[in-house]
Amino acid sequence: MRTKYTPAEIIAGGVADTRETFAELYVELRELRQEAATYYYRAFVDTDNGAEPVAPAFHPAPPGFGGNELARPVRRVDLTRLTDAGLALYVFGVRSALAEREELVRQIEAAKHDLERMLIAMDGTIVDVVSSLLRREAALDRRTSAQVETSQLQPWDVPVRQPGTRGYL
Repeated sequence: MRTKYTPAEIIAGGVADTRETFAELYVELRELRQEAATYYYRAFVDTDNGAEPVAPAFHPAPPGFGGNELARPVRRVDLTRLTDAGLALYVFGVRSALAEREELVRQIEAAKHDLERMLIAMDGTIVDVVSSLLRREAALDRRTSAQVETSQLQPWDVPVRQPGTRGYL
């Protein structure tokens, strides 16, 4: 008995078989984005004013998405039973999955680069704030510790104007 596959099943089989080899890239990309979101939250959200703490990302399905049915796994494609045209379709599925993998790797590199830039910016911002606070504290210390030299005045040394006249005592 010869198993028959539709062209869509053959392409989906090639994609599914190839995706299994790089499934961890999706996890890595999600972790990088979550880390960046956490740093962004720590840097720019003021929790003292009642802001909500950062929560894991929740992406609801768009309206009309459905979701009441279970996803059927792709049927395994037996490569020994495919014709040359079927193998070409399978290779097309593999190539499209590899293109998806290249895009994932590009997005991971971009996310790592953005995360590094965010950390550098945060470190620079924190350094600027701390150094300005230290400069202000040093200036305040100089002002308070400076001894103002005043001469001790005796009550009779101070000129006192006599009311109603231009004379002083």
